[in-house]
Amino acid sequence: MMGAVRSNRVALLVAAVFFTFFMGLAHFHLNATPSRPATAISDSDEYIPDVDSAAAAASPNDSPKVATKAAQPPKASVFPSAKAEEEPGTVPAIPTPASEEPEIEVVEEVVEVEVEAEEETPTPTPTPTAAESHVLRPQDFVIPSVKPTTPEFADYGAWGWKLPHPDPIWKESLGERLCIVDLESRPFDKPGQIWDPQGMSWSRAKDVHGPSGGTLNHWVYSQIHGYKYYYVKINTYKDRRDSWKKPSVLSKILKNHEVCVFIDSDALFNHLDLPLEWLMNYWSISPHNNSLALAVDPDVQHNHDRFGKLFLNTGFMIMQNKNKTYDIFRDWDDCPNEGSKYPGCTEFRNRKGWQPTDQGGFGTFVRYDYPNDIKELPCTEANGFPEANQGCMGKFIKHVWLGKEDRLKIVVGNVFPGTLLETFHKQFLAAKDSFFTTEDALMSNE
Repeated sequence: MMGAVRSNRVALLVAAVFFTFFMGLAHFHLNATPSRPATAISDSDEYIPDVDSAAAAASPNDSPKVATKAAQPPKASVFPSAKAEEEPGTVPAIPTPASEEPEIEVVEEVVEVEVEAEEETPTPTPTPTAAESHVLRPQDFVIPSVKPTTPEFADYGAWGWKLPHPDPIWKESLGERLCIVDLESRPFDKPGQIWDPQGMSWSRAKDVHGPSGGTLNHWVYSQIHGYKYYYVKINTYKDRRDSWKKPSVLSKILKNHEVCVFIDSDALFNHLDLPLEWLMNYWSISPHNNSLALAVDPDVQHNHDRFGKLFLNTGFMIMQNKNKTYDIFRDWDDCPNEGSKYPGCTEFRNRKGWQPTDQGGFGTFVRYDYPNDIKELPCTEANGFPEANQGCMGKFIKHVWLGKEDRLKIVVGNVFPGTLLETFHKQFLAAKDSFFTTEDALMSNE
């Protein structure tokens, strides 16, 4: 009996142990956290941070409460951040439950912050090329190196020319009281010429027209020193060379100025930084008796008139607004007409070999009537070019009468290297309305 009882107790004890073991095992299993599968998830299963964590990432100045909330486990319904909306392949937004409306406002704030940040980022401005830019004007490129009364002008500090008198005549810049004039009857509108709308450029060097480069030089010089510039499209003559238009057209323009300069298209101002007033002081051009100032031609046989005197070159003239000037122009204009006061002047109407036209009539007849009113300028300073080997170096005014399509282009290239030619020519074309006129318009304006 006692053995049976003892056996039953042992059996109960064993059963209790097994029951306790299984209950503990079940309790452990129920409280354990399920683990994520180790395999890769699909795009639809990709984890999306909740709204608060997105706000925390976008706004570093958020309060600690927001940061703490962002660390909580993700909720069943979430919105992608603004960044996630911009990236392809992310999960579409899930409709928002009514209970989470405050969090919609947080997302909108995040978007606004990012948009504002984008708007505040400056957009870099493309840098225009020199040819496209009109910033570099002639007066910005070159500044007058001396004043009209400066005692000495030195070419880059190397060669110096001094004024002959300590008390110069021309004491200040004349501005638009001084004018520079181009007269032209030819159209010059082919590629590489002055009125080519595509512009002159050394990238098309073979097309660049030498005399057009000379014309551009005159305009640039006038802009640097503030002078008035005229480009006059003159009419043509039927019985004489168009250069005979000079006295009639120039006298019309001169009436509006104190001093004017006529210069041929194959002549250039050799020193863009040198004011004309300084040159007038250097050459001692007096406002009292020098109505005209012209350079002597090189000393070669065909440059002498019938009296053996060298011609004065009418391709560069300094004119003063004086009564005598208009008398000279009147006689000069009438010179080649039948019945004028100068018999034989009709032979200078047109070119015959080396014989000049308007210059021949002026040099052979007109100048002898006004010996005290016409000043002669040195050939080496106001005429010629070194390659001619005729003793006229063109130190201040370079006049390239020969080789206008090669030597003249080189001279233009030395004055306007690189993109300067193209840049200044674009500005010249853009400013056309300020200086271009015709002979008809000029003469009809009383």
